[in-house]
Amino acid sequence: MEYYYHGTESLDQMIEIIESGGIKSKNKRNANYDTLYNGDDYISLGKWDNNKKADFTNMYDSCFYGWIFWRPTFIINPDIDALHALPRIGEFDPNVDRVSPFQDEYHVKDEIELDKIVGIALPFSVTPKEMEEYKKMLKIMQYAKVYKWNIYESDQFLIDRVNNRKVFDDMEFHKVV
Repeated sequence: MEYYYHGTESLDQMIEIIESGGIKSKNKRNANYDTLYNGDDYISLGKWDNNKKADFTNMYDSCFYGWIFWRPTFIINPDIDALHALPRIGEFDPNVDRVSPFQDEYHVKDEIELDKIVGIALPFSVTPKEMEEYKKMLKIMQYAKVYKWNIYESDQFLIDRVNNRKVFDDMEFHKVV
């Protein structure tokens, strides 16, 4: 089954999303930052398709490789109403056009509720080893238990391969709990 993935900036942002009741667009959160390709009313998601990995010439062609895999990530049920973002050509309005420079980016309008989340992926091997970060990770794992989400970690060997630019080997999260 091909899931959608939403990468977050940090463990703090992941906690904020959980405590707010879902992944929300800029307007739903009343945020005051600039959006890129997803606009003010949409959420960006990636969708890793192992069959399409040959279509990527480098990791920056993929929002999954270039953004999501390296961050605390929500794994989302594939039955949500997601629009595939088309390749960006020329000028565009991110509040109207569903475009992206990534081949694997999708957009969802307004909000993804917590019941649509099926798991989380935490890059344990690249997370800072400070006590505060551990406490945040434990808090997230407690939420995962409450919501019955699976918990995954990134494969350290894969991260090493990507760091060495051998990026298109087996790509997957490994279940922890």
